[in-house]
Amino acid sequence: MHGRCERPSHQSALVGTALALLLPACASAPSWPHAPGHESEAPALPRAGDRTLTVGAYGGIPVLQKSFFWDGNGETDEAGVKARHLWFLSDRIALGGGLTASVWFPSGHDILAGELEAVGRWYFFRGESLGVFVEGATGYVHSTDPIPPKGTEWNFTFSFGPGVDVPIAKNFDLIGATIYHHISNALGRQSPQNPSQNEVQILLGVAWRF
Repeated sequence: MHGRCERPSHQSALVGTALALLLPACASAPSWPHAPGHESEAPALPRAGDRTLTVGAYGGIPVLQKSFFWDGNGETDEAGVKARHLWFLSDRIALGGGLTASVWFPSGHDILAGELEAVGRWYFFRGESLGVFVEGATGYVHSTDPIPPKGTEWNFTFSFGPGVDVPIAKNFDLIGATIYHHISNALGRQSPQNPSQNEVQILLGVAWRF
């Protein structure tokens, strides 16, 4: 018969139902976020779980006589390179170890030395673009000749001092520190082979985060 409306097929009914369900969902779907990585690419201080490798150069300036509570009659200039690996237990506290290769400059000839340290660091200030920390270390140093002169080729060390951490890239920081460093073989004040040395080490380095 002409003019008779045909019933829609089952397929057409299913398509219409699907469109009716999908269109409101599409209209209310949240927009996709911006491409990830913009915030994470910004320079930032180390966080809990990060590991860092710091490499820096320093110069040591002797501090004569008694300094704080420790005698220091050595007066030999030195300079060297420090490498430290730190693991951040929290945003503010890191523990790790370090190696130092140094050259001592007594009159006559240079002396080479290597130092192994255990290191701890505490950030007492964390800003958007700057961190300020206190670092302490203790260790053992061995040298090619006695340091300070007239001492022994083996010594124990400890150090502490403030520093700054300036992030300049996603995983790259500048590090600066002023370190009080003490060296002694612990033979006692009465021993003629116990000249110790107190010094201030000025360090500038870089840190990689991984």
